[in-house]
Amino acid sequence: MARARLNQPAAVAATVEQQSNEFSYSQVENQRTLFTIRASRATQFKDEKRAVLQDVWITIYGREGNRNDNIHTRECNYEPKSGAVQCQGDVQIDLSAAMPAAGKTLASEKNVKPPVATEPKASQPIQITTRNLSFDRESGEASTSEPVQFRFPQGQGHAVGVTYDSRDATVRLEHDVEIDMAASEKTGGLPVTATGGSLEIRRNERVVLLNAPAMVRQGARELAAGKMSIQLDADFHAQHAVAEDHPSLRSKTADGEFAATGERFEGFLNPGGSLDRIIADGKVNGTNRTKTGTDTFSMSHADFTMQGKQNVIKEMAATGDVSFDSHQGSDSRSLQTQSLLVKFATGKQPGKTRVESAETLAPGTIISKTATDSTELRAKKFVTQFNASGQMEKLFGYSGVETRRQIGSAAPQISSATELAATFAANGEWDTLDEKGSVKFQQADRQAGAARARVSRETDTVIMEGSPILSDAVSRTTASNVTINQKSGDIRATGGVVSTYTPAPQGNAQGSAQSTPMTLGSGAGHISAQTLTGSTTSGHVIYTGHARLWQGDSVLQANQIEVWRDEKKLVATGNVVAVFPQASGPEVKTFASPVPHSTTQGKAPNSNPPHGPTLWEIHAPTLTYWSDTGKAHLEGGVTANSQEGSMDSQTLDVFLTPAPPAAQGLQTTTTATTASPGARQLDHALALGGVTVRQGDRQGKAEQAEYTAADGKFVLSGGNPIITDASSDTTTGHSLTFFVANDTILIDSQEGSRTLTRHRVEK
Repeated sequence: MARARLNQPAAVAATVEQQSNEFSYSQVENQRTLFTIRASRATQFKDEKRAVLQDVWITIYGREGNRNDNIHTRECNYEPKSGAVQCQGDVQIDLSAAMPAAGKTLASEKNVKPPVATEPKASQPIQITTRNLSFDRESGEASTSEPVQFRFPQGQGHAVGVTYDSRDATVRLEHDVEIDMAASEKTGGLPVTATGGSLEIRRNERVVLLNAPAMVRQGARELAAGKMSIQLDADFHAQHAVAEDHPSLRSKTADGEFAATGERFEGFLNPGGSLDRIIADGKVNGTNRTKTGTDTFSMSHADFTMQGKQNVIKEMAATGDVSFDSHQGSDSRSLQTQSLLVKFATGKQPGKTRVESAETLAPGTIISKTATDSTELRAKKFVTQFNASGQMEKLFGYSGVETRRQIGSAAPQISSATELAATFAANGEWDTLDEKGSVKFQQADRQAGAARARVSRETDTVIMEGSPILSDAVSRTTASNVTINQKSGDIRATGGVVSTYTPAPQGNAQGSAQSTPMTLGSGAGHISAQTLTGSTTSGHVIYTGHARLWQGDSVLQANQIEVWRDEKKLVATGNVVAVFPQASGPEVKTFASPVPHSTTQGKAPNSNPPHGPTLWEIHAPTLTYWSDTGKAHLEGGVTANSQEGSMDSQTLDVFLTPAPPAAQGLQTTTTATTASPGARQLDHALALGGVTVRQGDRQGKAEQAEYTAADGKFVLSGGNPIITDASSDTTTGHSLTFFVANDTILIDSQEGSRTLTRHRVEK
């Protein structure tokens, strides 16, 4: 009896209505089990209308029967009437991946054993532990306000409060969410921490939402936003992440600090967990500060293509008001365009990339500034190449390139071409610019054009080839090759040099002050030579190698011709030959019979007078011409010849008639001269030093001789003037004046003046 009493079950308390070793309840909808509540032991109380469930498992299958989530705890209070379940103590929630559909009847659940709690695996993505969980049988919602710990295959985290809606498969972590992911290849070898005000896992939609303030940290990188969402694939792997509501990306290291903002950031991941693509959208702005300078950028949209397990950038496509600015000390560089494609290559360090090339897909502007100058480039398309250190190495411009360079306070230098190729030095500044196709340069009133040109920053030179043309307000020059120093204005042109100087119109604001040194004749003046050197700034240029100048009927040839633009002066040296037309004078006449020498009446003019203007051809080693006074000074042994006669002397000064309006560009004035209308012509000439004058059969010698074109006379003076005729008759005097037209000689002697007339007798 005693042994029987020991083996019998313990007495049931008076307050207990019923006890059972197994409890099970399933919620069914449309013949599908939504969830099942099981307990290994159930105790029903009489007065409290509740039951105590022990070793409780709540298995949730969902409306589609595609879940196998479990809630497990040691003990719960169950109210059969309301369906409320209050679980005290520790609770574990296992959110599993997709499972086969649950059975459709209660009977199918009777022999199913509760799962055993294990470490989270791939088929069991999330494991949550908390305390004091409430479960509502009617709504299928489980919740607690207690602290929550959770684990998943890639990491773990914690929060305060959790709500799990079994009907729509939504898990919400209510407050102070923090997620820690272990370092792996997927995270670039760095741990990742995410924090947020709350976290929602929408199982049916396969979406995870991290709400404000949402932040993700990976090493030195930090992404913050008002809301972040992650779209999961069928295996609950992240495939699409979105940061919205003022997202910002920051990174701070010993090398510098980076920050970027926008309206929306998106990331697309492949099944392996690596990023395939990143999109930044809406007013994207960024700053990158380093020890050497600061870079900023802005655009409407940026699309990054990623590669490799380390999530390195392969390409970036930016559109909409794209702007990049780089500041290194006092130097800066900027780029503006509407569309830009940047390609990246493997960097020097593992997991690092560098910019390989950048290409504008729309017209762009590049501005480079230093302490001394600035350069602005515009083109319909730019392509840049970078070296292994990530520095810009080459820049190409296509389909119409415009360049504007400003050096100090000087006038800007403007150029244009079909194509441009630029190289850059190690310091980041451009080194050379090669332009081709209708190349044009302009600075103030100076212009240049060629088929090809190269600009060197180090030497400040422009080298032009392919029929280069230079011009300014008063001149135009062509040659085979031209080199210009942009800073000093020095110029060198070689190969078939031809310059044309055009007098400024009389109506010019500066009037005759702008007329060029070319006032030897009418119309434009021209100079040809093998080589041209000088300065476009000072206006002093030198033509060498068979130099030849012509303007109207005036011609000047020499080994070298120098032009002083501002001083309006010309200097010709070496085998100088000058040709000047003579102003009109009396006709040269011959006579058939002698007449009394005291009168010239009754003379019969030759019926065949010479035709065309009288031209003086003058040879000398050196000639200097002043445009303002119209004076040409020749020295070093001078020979002058014309139809009027000839002169040999040590020096010769030729005085031209004043320049009429026609010589200043208004060629409307007409004269009675035989030369071209508006021409400057020889008015008179003064020979000095051992002068010999020849006219017909006469020869005169003196220390000085002056020729006057208006009356066709030579005046010999100085020394012992003497005239010898064909008969060896001589005439002397203090000064001797003879007239070309009528063979009359005026003798000025100590006894006074007298006139001697000799007549040619035709046979």
